[in-house]
Amino acid sequence: MPGRKAGSTSLEEEQHSPVNVPVGLVLALTLPVSLAVLWKFSLPLLAVSVLGEETVLRVTDVVYDIAARYTSPCPPWIPHSERRWLQQPSSRQIRRVSGISEKEFVRLVDRGEPVIVTDAMQGWKSWNRFDCDYFIKTYPTAEYFDWQKGEKIQFGAIPAVYGDQETWDCASGFFDTFWEANKKAAVDWLDPKHEPYFLPAGSLTAGPGGHLRKPMMTGFLGTPGTGVSPHLDETCETFMTVQFSGVKNWSLSWPEVHDGKLRWSQPMVFTLNPGEIMLWYVGMRHHTEVVSGCSLSFSYRFSTPAPLNYFDKLTKALQSFSQEERRKLFAETKAQDLDYAEQCKIQKNGDRVHLS
Repeated sequence: MPGRKAGSTSLEEEQHSPVNVPVGLVLALTLPVSLAVLWKFSLPLLAVSVLGEETVLRVTDVVYDIAARYTSPCPPWIPHSERRWLQQPSSRQIRRVSGISEKEFVRLVDRGEPVIVTDAMQGWKSWNRFDCDYFIKTYPTAEYFDWQKGEKIQFGAIPAVYGDQETWDCASGFFDTFWEANKKAAVDWLDPKHEPYFLPAGSLTAGPGGHLRKPMMTGFLGTPGTGVSPHLDETCETFMTVQFSGVKNWSLSWPEVHDGKLRWSQPMVFTLNPGEIMLWYVGMRHHTEVVSGCSLSFSYRFSTPAPLNYFDKLTKALQSFSQEERRKLFAETKAQDLDYAEQCKIQKNGDRVHLS
């Protein structure tokens, strides 16, 4: 037989060469892990070292925002930069109370302490009655401003606009009592019996400076996955939110001095359930997100009792920095009046103290 060249291998020998199975398994298992480490850690670290952390975060935010626009069932309502901020919450928990007296309530307000009263709606006829379905059927010609559509829509038109589904996917917006289309329905919404048992008499009708007025109330409707991005309500008054139906996540933060810098506190994140009332105050940044059920809530404003101790601390913290730094802080919330908190004043009218 003719000789073979040194180092050559026949086809038969190649077919019967032993396969190193353990090595193959190790490679098969470690390759995905290696790629994951490369993607999650090595590449980001390289990008940070080359571009800087701030640039990488901004690029990441843009990528996530674009992806959400094309994958979310509802139009994205919160940018990824804000989502990152909310995912680093404070360890502080909101206080939940029940059976409080008027004096206890006034003390809580004085400290400016965010608080949830779990039994606030006891005795209300609207409790277990007011919800999204009830509003659509009972007040079909009343209107709300739909954030997704950018226009006012009648409650009765929601099924036609969003589909006749149980949750009316993506519907979300607000409504006010003074709108012409809502004045008739507002008689029910502003029923004097819809006042918490602990609220001092006349608090909702005593306007800034002590002048009498109609209660200031704004309603909110939203389906799961919708909400409001972190923002400020540019008013000096205290807010009281009543959750009629649905479950909603909230966050609250406020100006604080940390390491010699003026900044927003880490957000206090919590859940508001049906039947509960929550209080927050001037200068507090907040966001909401519906997590289950169709959410229906009312937010009332009052200037008395006033959060005097809280306001004193807030004012001192703000005034310890330059106007430029204060404005930069409030600009982060896209506030239109960057000096609004400094324009709030304490006023006395008889035995009542107002913040307006």
